[in-house]
Amino acid sequence: MNVYFISGLGADFHAFDRIEIPSFCVKYDLPWLEPLPSESLKNYAGRMAERIDHSRPFVLVGLSFGGIVAIEIHQQFPALRVILISSISNRNELPWYFRFAGSVGLHQSPILPLIKKWDKAMYWFFGARSARLRGYLKERMDQTTLTYLKWSLNTIVHWKQAEKPNGVIHLHGSRDRLFPIQYCRPDYIVQGGSHFMVVTHAREISRQFSVILGVYQDHS
Repeated sequence: MNVYFISGLGADFHAFDRIEIPSFCVKYDLPWLEPLPSESLKNYAGRMAERIDHSRPFVLVGLSFGGIVAIEIHQQFPALRVILISSISNRNELPWYFRFAGSVGLHQSPILPLIKKWDKAMYWFFGARSARLRGYLKERMDQTTLTYLKWSLNTIVHWKQAEKPNGVIHLHGSRDRLFPIQYCRPDYIVQGGSHFMVVTHAREISRQFSVILGVYQDHS
């Protein structure tokens, strides 16, 4: 069975390096595409899905913003399961500051390039405490184009998903600062997990993957 991983803002496929999946599963990366001018989330997700082998059963894994894209792919091309890590399952789980940013257009502001360089705030929101995690996060954000950053933030603040879709399993950290736990209704809470728990709590998340994916062994 194929398992497709979609990373989040400030991350790439290496964010999943410590995540282990059952031996009957094959791990694939769905790397980000540069968005087209004024591209809708639906169209973008359709382009991302072109790299999925639809002849075989598959599972989608979305980290942070990657979870939103995974849900949109799932709406068009149903997966056996969608696993969200440090993400949100519908727009009602957006914290107030995302809603505020959308209402005043902060995500399209000329000062966005400066916000992108605000390292200390970024480290705090992502829970990047170690020098290694901070270095990784800064490198990835430096490589993120302003076009992609503006598009993704605009997509987040204007996401229309009203409720959690069927087939979605949500794993979330109790200390996530970007998407605080009090706004979310996850299926499993990783105690002490920050927004970067995919790295810091990889062993616990891998155990959950074994449970979630294990029921699909006959589909492999």
